[in-house]
Amino acid sequence: MDAQHFAMLQKALEATYISHLPALLPTNKALGEQATKNLSRAFSAFALSGLCGISPSDAAKAVVDDFDDYGIDAVYYHASTETLYLVQGKLKPTASFELAEALKFCQGVRKIVRQEFDGFNAHVQSRKVEIEGALDNCNHIALVIAHIGSGISQNAKNALMALLSEEEPEDERLEKNYHDFNEACAIDFLLVSKALAKVDCTLTLQKYRSVDEPRQTYFGQIKLGDLVKLHSDYGTALYARNIRTYLGHKTEVNIAIRETLETQPDMFFYLNNGVTMLADTIEPKGPKGGGQRLKMRGVSVINGAQTIATSARFCSDNPNSDISKAKVLLTIVKESANKEFGKSVTRARNHQNQVTLANFAALDDEQERLRREVAHFGLTYSYQAAAPDTTNDATRIRLDEAVQALAMFHSDPRFVVWVKKEPGLLLDTEKPPYQALFNSHLTGLRLANAVRVNRYLQTRMTVEEFTSWGHTRTVYKHVNFVVAWILSKQTRDAAEGSGLIADAKLLTDLSKPFDDLRDISLDEINKFARGPLAICRNQGETIPLLERIAIRHYGLTADAVVNHKKAQQNVTQPYPVDLFNYLVSKAPQIGNLA
Repeated sequence: MDAQHFAMLQKALEATYISHLPALLPTNKALGEQATKNLSRAFSAFALSGLCGISPSDAAKAVVDDFDDYGIDAVYYHASTETLYLVQGKLKPTASFELAEALKFCQGVRKIVRQEFDGFNAHVQSRKVEIEGALDNCNHIALVIAHIGSGISQNAKNALMALLSEEEPEDERLEKNYHDFNEACAIDFLLVSKALAKVDCTLTLQKYRSVDEPRQTYFGQIKLGDLVKLHSDYGTALYARNIRTYLGHKTEVNIAIRETLETQPDMFFYLNNGVTMLADTIEPKGPKGGGQRLKMRGVSVINGAQTIATSARFCSDNPNSDISKAKVLLTIVKESANKEFGKSVTRARNHQNQVTLANFAALDDEQERLRREVAHFGLTYSYQAAAPDTTNDATRIRLDEAVQALAMFHSDPRFVVWVKKEPGLLLDTEKPPYQALFNSHLTGLRLANAVRVNRYLQTRMTVEEFTSWGHTRTVYKHVNFVVAWILSKQTRDAAEGSGLIADAKLLTDLSKPFDDLRDISLDEINKFARGPLAICRNQGETIPLLERIAIRHYGLTADAVVNHKKAQQNVTQPYPVDLFNYLVSKAPQIGNLA
């Protein structure tokens, strides 16, 4: 497991599992060693929670791991499947699960199924009656190897399969294969644990019709109050796959919605475009009050978020209002919002409020993955369009600042011009620049670190601008992305590390490099004949400017490789790719920022 995903896993274990673990048995181990042991114990609980769908507290209570055991780290009886789970966990991100560990685990399994408890630690002894009861009642015994390293060695696999494939098995209820809860399983469960709540509900349609082909679809009238209640019950989870959440009550359309509810709610049906939902399953449950009840699972409103949220806000602001006569046209299509058809419907139906390219970034699955990863570090990534937020919340990351920060960390110098001249290009999900920034290789931690660095640099440049005068002030106003692109390269290792960059560290450790770079940038841009705005919006001038500043700031003026790569430039390339890759690789790293 890479360092950034391991950091995310460690955060989850510390925040959710460790506090529920049985206390470590008395020992003379150092506090640091005990903390490491508890982290490893929590991982066994994490694996159980992921496999069995149980709460972190229940999973943690199943842990029997301590400094003295037989390789059995957790014991859990899953009553609904009549399965007894025996777990061995290994929380070492670079190590493989080896033969010695497999043999120790197999020995512990044999003793458990024989109900031989001598030699086990006090955690097992205290649960002896419980485990004996589980052995009497279970129909399956499942072995789990939980690990995040380089895999299970072949010798270890052979030892495990030797136990499970014996002609005369220790217990015929032993499943014929073990559960391999590996790195991929751990990452998947980390993301699932931060998913928004699944919306399951039953709604009643009046005057409805339905079609079965090409997709099961229901459409009809629904009381607006029923949708308002759904909003109250589920909040933003109801719009998880929409391109926008609530845009606020001041948009033209949303003002009109409120006015209709206040003055003529009975006309709402005729004045509103309606609401569209996708649902994983739709099950008719019979008539009710002249309508048709529909039980649905996995519901997501993909069009009409403004209608529902604005109506809910209106009801909250006017608790004595009567909207019982307000109805709306509701279309429900059986289709997962995550599939391509669901996304195409979302794109097509969102035209009531103005739509921008940034809105459609919300349909990119990578954005939701990043939101879940970022959440493990106590941060909120808001990639859906929402109402303007003027609060200064350092824990919230907006899509626009994420794009800008990632552009500053990219090795392609053209991003400096694109951010300055046409930032909308970077939000077009169909274009290479967006795809270069947001892809499966980007982690939530790297995104958060890039934003923190860029926030510091943009704030510093703003201060420099407003404390300067004349031409210097103009330079500082427009050279901000040039400075940020060059200095961001010096924080690359920190951003890709296993910790969240500390704002206080940026204030102290980046101050001197920033001052030096600011002065070099002012000196170099003054060598151009044109003004700083024209230079920074022109690729033909910005790239040579970046080249000259980077060479000076990185201390490469006497580097022979630089001159060689300049001479070897390929004119068919959009910029001197080899030269800039070399400059980026030679950027002196500013460490210890986490």
